[in-house]
Amino acid sequence: MRRVALLGALIASLVAPPPAPVASAENTSARSAEDAVVVAVIDSRFSPYHWDFVGSRMPQHLDKNPANDLPLDRPPHEWLPGAPNPGAFASYERLPLSLEEKNPDASLAALGARDGEKWATVKQSRAKKMHYYWLPGTKVIGALDFAGDKIHGASSDHGMGTTSVSVGNLHGTCPECLLVYISYGDAKNGERAIEWAMRQPWIDVITNSYGFSTVGRDRIYSGSDTRLQRTASARGQTIFFSAGNGNDGSFIAPNTTSFSSQEGPDWIVTVGAVSPGNHASYSGQGRPADIAGIGGSYPASYSATTVSETGQTGFGGTSNATPTIAGLYARALLRAREDLPGPSRIQKNGTIASGGSYRCASVRSSCELGDGKLTAVELRRRLFHGAQHTAAGTTPGPLGIGDVPPVGEEEFMSEGHGSYFAREDKGNAWLAEFDRILAPMEGRKRPLDRPDGERDWMIVDSFCRQHLWGSWGEGYFRRGETKLPGYDPQWPVRSAIEAGCPLVPVQQSDEP
Repeated sequence: MRRVALLGALIASLVAPPPAPVASAENTSARSAEDAVVVAVIDSRFSPYHWDFVGSRMPQHLDKNPANDLPLDRPPHEWLPGAPNPGAFASYERLPLSLEEKNPDASLAALGARDGEKWATVKQSRAKKMHYYWLPGTKVIGALDFAGDKIHGASSDHGMGTTSVSVGNLHGTCPECLLVYISYGDAKNGERAIEWAMRQPWIDVITNSYGFSTVGRDRIYSGSDTRLQRTASARGQTIFFSAGNGNDGSFIAPNTTSFSSQEGPDWIVTVGAVSPGNHASYSGQGRPADIAGIGGSYPASYSATTVSETGQTGFGGTSNATPTIAGLYARALLRAREDLPGPSRIQKNGTIASGGSYRCASVRSSCELGDGKLTAVELRRRLFHGAQHTAAGTTPGPLGIGDVPPVGEEEFMSEGHGSYFAREDKGNAWLAEFDRILAPMEGRKRPLDRPDGERDWMIVDSFCRQHLWGSWGEGYFRRGETKLPGYDPQWPVRSAIEAGCPLVPVQQSDEP
């Protein structure tokens, strides 16, 4: 409990109809398997019958250009660059489902029951015995069951929310992306699940809306393979983890992210939550965070009853915020790969897109794509620097109740670089928001001005994370290069962390 007391000392000064799929709103002519982006969602069960996951409802298949349709009725190793061969698994099986692609009122429960015998054949994967399934006619190009729960479940299962808001055709922030679905179970199997995903250079993004704890929901945990995390991140994979909804799970008592091997390392993108509405406020969830998303009443297929429905209960918490942010990142990667001529799928030495020459627009002639490649560090920066802080302030109670005026350091602790509302309004405003990421990368717009004090705050946060979990050459703080800002009475929390963090015992070896 010494770590908890020390951390407390550091932060003691803290105070309707389904939406239309995105089809012709943007250029889709260049999309192909050579540019495809794969998102791995690690969670509980979900229902792949929903139109959020049916291949014919993907934007590529709705734009009346058959040249960019993906061959989803073929096993992925035959057409997706980098996908592993069947020999890499103990079994590699096609799992055909009773999909309904025309009747919007078809029952999810009835379709699942019809395929009950098929789902019963799904085998649990283990560290040395993987059973890989792909679902023809859907964007689910891979599914692995580490939990023993057969992957498929009701639409009210948690995994239904996270998948639909990340890669769902109707609700997702990357409706064009492909999905690898992994059910995780307990902590032991959960770590084996993400370890497998982190070893796959063909998986571009991993999003996780859970967090293990030593006691209760405290998020004090050191069971992750942080060396593998760092290796995967250096290769070019980006791993997103939810910051948590507080020690009580209701956004009242904050939990720390610093002492979790899932959210604490500097190479992990830690996502907080804000409440919905035009006057969003951030909550008392896990902190510090790198970035934030919507944490309540978000449109999703979670709790839907039919294949086309938006669930009536909505989805929320950092469980929702994290996959929406991961989807925005993944979609920006897809657009970058499309911008670069020729085959562009790559994940090596930090490079995540590579092709021929690209001419930046004149507004920003030295854009990230100008050298014909994109690194994960560059794209993460564009994601972070496209975010904006909310204006309403902190919420000491449940989301949306009791807003108090914002305080600069509290904003950085809770929102990190800022927030994205994504598809919260059920319209197309999210496309303009997404352009804050993409346009500077293409040279069409200048990046947003960043808030005063943000860089110094992030340097100290990065410094503390690296002290606890190991050095990271791509963080805000670079050992031997970056100067710490030092004590400043106007920034008491930042100053306390800078002075106090070195006194806290390291959590993991710094050896690569």
